[in-house]
Amino acid sequence: MNKFVHTFFFFKTKHLFRIVYAILFVSLIFSSCKSRQKITLNNGRCILDFKNARTLTSNLKEKEFKFERLNAKLSADAEIDSSSASFTITLRIRRDSVIWMSLSKLGIEGARVLITKDSVKFIKRPLGDDNGKFFIGDYAYISKLASTDLDFEMLQSLLIGNSVEFYDEDEKIKPGIDNCQYTLGTIRKKKLHKVMEKGKELKEPAQSIYMIPETFKIARILFYEFGPDRSFDARYSEYEQKDSTQLFPMKMNYTIKAQKNVKIDLAYSKVVLNEEQTFPFKIPENYEPVQIKEKK
Repeated sequence: MNKFVHTFFFFKTKHLFRIVYAILFVSLIFSSCKSRQKITLNNGRCILDFKNARTLTSNLKEKEFKFERLNAKLSADAEIDSSSASFTITLRIRRDSVIWMSLSKLGIEGARVLITKDSVKFIKRPLGDDNGKFFIGDYAYISKLASTDLDFEMLQSLLIGNSVEFYDEDEKIKPGIDNCQYTLGTIRKKKLHKVMEKGKELKEPAQSIYMIPETFKIARILFYEFGPDRSFDARYSEYEQKDSTQLFPMKMNYTIKAQKNVKIDLAYSKVVLNEEQTFPFKIPENYEPVQIKEKK
């Protein structure tokens, strides 16, 4: 789900290097004491106390971002194969109910999206010679666009940095430590690395969550399906405190590899909780329905 790896810069003078190393080492100890999580260094390597799957799952759930209503502003950079676009998003979420987005560029709205638990709707504003268009349907279309299966809960979780519900049965989860982060996965870390490096196939998709040890917030979510060679990689960084007690990831990066290669970078500039909301969505009469062409 990344990102939170300590980097040491090597300077020409040994004296300066020792000063920098000492500062980093003291900072690491201070952070460890503050979070009550034991992190030590052994020959420059991070060592964490082992935690079982039940404990990690409990900590993950406890630290999830909780809200009733969320209003946000963010910028997005998207690449689909060789095509790219940058735009601004106004986002409103009513927990477990509605996701509303307005996509704009240079202050001009280009599209509007309304997502509920059972429907996906969007309107695309006229551009040049193109007429305005609209779509009303279910998640089949949006899943096809993203080349991966999506539903409301998954979209909501991915937009706020919470875990996607793939870990209901503790006995199927493998705990681990990788790159100074705690992990929960459906297969062991060593096996996953070997499979990915050697291109071997697994009968079942591999799923892993990487957690920051000081906060138990998600750093990375990885889904890897080896048969058709598809993957979904979500990474979260630059957590900031919201609502006095909660941490929210201000930067998110998604990489999808399937029939199309998709990369989306999101950078939040504003996150406000539990303010009043409206979800305006009206399809103009002259807009045309999106024509979906099914592949034969």
